[in-house]
Amino acid sequence: MSGLGSKNAAFAAGPRAPRRWGALRIRSLAAGLLLLAGLMLWAAPAAALPSFAQQTGEPCSQCHVGAYGPQLKPYGRDFKLFGYVNGDTKNTAPPIAAIVASSFTETAVDRPPPPHYSANNNFAVTSVLLAYAGKIAGGVGTFAEMTYDSVRDKYAVSRVDVRRAFIGEVAGKDVVYGVDVNNRPGLDDLWNSTPVFEFSTFTSQFAASPANATLIDGKLSGRVAGVGGFAMWDGQLFTEFQAYGQLDRNLLNRAGMPTPATADRYDGTIPYWRVALQHDFSDTHYVEVGTYGLRAKRFPGDVQTAGADTITDTGLDATYQYTGSKRHFLATHATWIHEFDRLDAAHVVARTASRDHMDVLRADAIYSFDNTWTPAVELFHTTGSSDARFFKTPNGSPNTDGYVLELAFTPWGKKDSPVRWANFRLNARYVGYTRFNGKTTGASDNNTFLVGATAAFAPFGALVKR
Repeated sequence: MSGLGSKNAAFAAGPRAPRRWGALRIRSLAAGLLLLAGLMLWAAPAAALPSFAQQTGEPCSQCHVGAYGPQLKPYGRDFKLFGYVNGDTKNTAPPIAAIVASSFTETAVDRPPPPHYSANNNFAVTSVLLAYAGKIAGGVGTFAEMTYDSVRDKYAVSRVDVRRAFIGEVAGKDVVYGVDVNNRPGLDDLWNSTPVFEFSTFTSQFAASPANATLIDGKLSGRVAGVGGFAMWDGQLFTEFQAYGQLDRNLLNRAGMPTPATADRYDGTIPYWRVALQHDFSDTHYVEVGTYGLRAKRFPGDVQTAGADTITDTGLDATYQYTGSKRHFLATHATWIHEFDRLDAAHVVARTASRDHMDVLRADAIYSFDNTWTPAVELFHTTGSSDARFFKTPNGSPNTDGYVLELAFTPWGKKDSPVRWANFRLNARYVGYTRFNGKTTGASDNNTFLVGATAAFAPFGALVKR
């Protein structure tokens, strides 16, 4: 469904849903709201998917492909659009949840291990996540997380998204609009075709990773605070603008994001934009196409005497979903990101080239049967200019190519599950490389096989009587 105007219009009329239809100041406002969310995390360990089910009375499969996140179905996109506040009036407990993830990782060759682990074939309880995910008060909702990385023995306030949605009318059409505060560009996006909630988010601390990524592809995650607005017009046209600023180094260190004095510093406001067009064809085929991007000024190594670099990321994305069957669900996503780096400062400070660029293309296909068995495949392709001082690879190239194969099994999260406030997922994943950091020779040495198990539960869910 495309949201308002589809059969999901009833979503907006639910008992708890809304009725149907200067850089320093930006950083101060956004940081203050994020700090409030962070204090909520400390005061009351928080929620993930089961807490949304606790609040709405719906199973995980109502919102998510394969009955587990992060891929969203139409209902899930509407739930997020309206600010995480929809519910059935029966839940009065806080929407708090925990997720415990464990994995076994085998790499093609032995790798230098983290302390207390082996060079290969490692089993670990990799992370523990606490989150507050759901309604805060009134029409304000949030998805806020704190994580503990047991392999590296560190914690961090990871993803925080606070939203308030309103309903109005423009040119005779319904419009859902609102304000959003978050700590990563794209975190509030409704689609799984942009970097934050793409398919390939399940990784291992024991696996190799390419040396380079675009700025929009996670480098700013948790290190900035942003505030902005969004609007969905006629259930079809979505627009968003956010303004971000880098958080204080001392605050980042206290929040579990190590930031040495020589870390890059981003100057002033970082604008982020998003435009997407979606359409639902007879409740059977759903299509979305869009664009997104950001622009940032950077002092490399926090050296502020040589000017500033300018990084511009521009992305295109597309989503297709087959929604015409209760037992079979198909989703495909694609994104292309072009980064242009004007290295006025790095050219002086680090003797890089004066200009560099990188292009990233990723595409995936996901099929879910009975919201239980979910095979998936992804292809990824990265190319760029040659600059050893900037990309820091042996031959100066960021070029990386590969694929991901995965099979996931989720026994719960459906209407006939024994409880709706807990879920469990098993998945096996193989990551293969045909080119790695500019080299084809030895690329397959970075191949990785993983088996993961994730348990999620909302501790107050059992108290809700339905």
